[in-house]
Amino acid sequence: MIKAVLFDFDGTVADSSEGIFHTALFTVDKLGIKKTYTDEELRRFVGPPLRRCFVEAFNLDESFLDDAVRIYRKEYSQTGMLMMHLYPGLEKLLIELKKLGIKTGIATFKTESLVRKCLANLGILHYFSTVHGSDEKGTFSKGDIINMTISELGEQREDILMVGDTENDRKGAADAEVMFLGVTYGFGFDENTEGFDTVSSVPDILDYILRRNIMIERVETTAAPAAIGPYSQAVKANGMVFASGQIPIDPATGTIKGESAAEQAEQVFRNIKAVLKAAGTDITKVVKATVFLKSMDDFASVNEVYAKAFSEAPVLPARSAVAVKTLPKDVQVEVEVIALA
Repeated sequence: MIKAVLFDFDGTVADSSEGIFHTALFTVDKLGIKKTYTDEELRRFVGPPLRRCFVEAFNLDESFLDDAVRIYRKEYSQTGMLMMHLYPGLEKLLIELKKLGIKTGIATFKTESLVRKCLANLGILHYFSTVHGSDEKGTFSKGDIINMTISELGEQREDILMVGDTENDRKGAADAEVMFLGVTYGFGFDENTEGFDTVSSVPDILDYILRRNIMIERVETTAAPAAIGPYSQAVKANGMVFASGQIPIDPATGTIKGESAAEQAEQVFRNIKAVLKAAGTDITKVVKATVFLKSMDDFASVNEVYAKAFSEAPVLPARSAVAVKTLPKDVQVEVEVIALA
């Protein structure tokens, strides 16, 4: 289950390409390098640590790196960092994750002080439980940075999802042993990327998390009649219990208990209570009940048993009552319920 989500910044949270490209070109111009760079070279400048960007994207000689980093950081803090915007739906995503109780953090190759300024300028810093970036010399790997965020989240690694747009993010997630989701709207991955899950928009991130967090669990107890077909006694799913219809079978003997519809209803509710107990809840948490009767003539007598069964419920459940032609084993009453777990 996903309990915390870590985001890369550039290409995942914000489209910072305009400011990054401007600052990179400004830097090499200040260094006296007169060269035209292709779009592909510029795109490679987004993602890796800054020093590596100059080497891998611009093939800059290492003798220039100290000056390049100094010039870049100064210009970016003054101009480049203002030339960015959130991807559509990003703030709404953070709001929804907060409502769901899912923690959020930032793990980026930007320096921590710089990314905090960027997040503050964008008005979203307060949504994040933890923010970590690279050190000034760029010696941290993405796995190192993710591990620093994990130490502050208080969640198990198997419950943490890293969301990013480049291979550095994917490798960092693997190194830190957390789940990974790639985004194809950023700078690194495209829709043909294979080998891991990807989404193409910010709203798709929430859909992905909601799908992954659907938890289905079978409920089983010997205190109620066993399921004798392709079904479960009950199923727990995301805080709800969906109980199969119960008929008046005595689980100890396997026989029908009760002659009248009211007597049979007594056994039905004993079975329901046993199933709900096995699911970790009780009849006071039932929100919907459906009563099936062989004859509507028995409604009044069964209704008295029903009312007694729910006598301690603070709010009576919604209910449907229907007459049917026949019921399993020719019993006179069957009841199914849905409850809060």
